[in-house]
Amino acid sequence: IKFFSKGQPCLRTSPLSKRYGFGIHHDSEGKVALFPVESKDYQTFLNDDSITKVKAMRSKRK
Repeated sequence: IKFFSKGQPCLRTSPLSKRYGFGIHHDSEGKVALFPVESKDYQTFLNDDSITKVKAMRSKRK
């Protein structure tokens, strides 16, 4: 239980979002979906202020 007490990077470190241009959406049921950046669904999520956006994590420290 202690492991899940704070957010884990999981897919935020994946090259899917950093290199290949996919948006990753998590819903309240724990389901995950991938959306290409050029899709209409991605733009809908991006423009929806009720959805929290979190950037992908860097691979290296600066």
